Amino acid sequence: MHYKTILVHADLSRHAPERLRQAARLAGAHDAHLMGVAATGVSRAVFPRGYQAHAGSLEASYFEPLRDSAAQALDHVDTVARDAGVSQETRLVWDLASDALARMARFADLVVVSQYDPDEALTEPGWRIPEYVAITSARPVLVIPCASAPEPGRYVLVAWNGSRESSAALQAALPLMRRAARVCIVSFRSPDDADLLDDRWQADLAAYLARHGVEADIVALDQDIDHGHALLAMAVAEAVDLIVMGCYGHSQFRELFLGGVTRTVLRDTTVPVLIAR
Repeated sequence: MHYKTILVHADLSRHAPERLRQAARLAGAHDAHLMGVAATGVSRAVFPRGYQAHAGSLEASYFEPLRDSAAQALDHVDTVARDAGVSQETRLVWDLASDALARMARFADLVVVSQYDPDEALTEPGWRIPEYVAITSARPVLVIPCASAPEPGRYVLVAWNGSRESSAALQAALPLMRRAARVCIVSFRSPDDADLLDDRWQADLAAYLARHGVEADIVALDQDIDHGHALLAMAVAEAVDLIVMGCYGHSQFRELFLGGVTRTVLRDTTVPVLIAR
């Protein structure tokens, strides 16, 4: 797998400059095309055939500022891409940000968004965007934390539980892992994890990665609770700059109402996280 099209969420939030910079850096490193997508925040159900309010109307007085803000955000994409020397294009979409990104992500290899910031009021709940895009588009999503963080990819920590989701995340992160100085695969296993208790999975995983040019340390830890905070603590202790994990490893119902590893990591991380479904 290679990243040839990287899609980045463009808006006027305070975290947008760092998000755009990271996306442009990745595009340059992987010789990829950068696509900036800005949404007006108005559901496409309002304008199913595109923006149709008449100039000077009451509708226009409300919707045109939203369009202008989205256009301004896309101007920033142009500037960042030009400074980074990468090819780019921009799309202004009349829709909610989550839906716009999910639809456009189907034409990209990687989506770059920001971690939810509860201190910044937005038109749509930001916690929804990373998970929604990963689940709806079936594309990997790189979440840039609100806190100042190093550029991702030098030391990669992969959470592995043998699930379809963790397998998808592992594969999606291969382009980054091939460039990493160190890769660590960690599995938190409980007494009833028959597959993870079989040592052959480590050999199989190591062989698979080696065929892709990735040498990894594989660690299995006996821990049955709070895998989210255990993963974050390990990332801090080992000075990790990228966490890779499957999105919603348990049922979506359980994750939605009880939290789960995905929600814990996305809420509390201080390093970039790549999620996939």
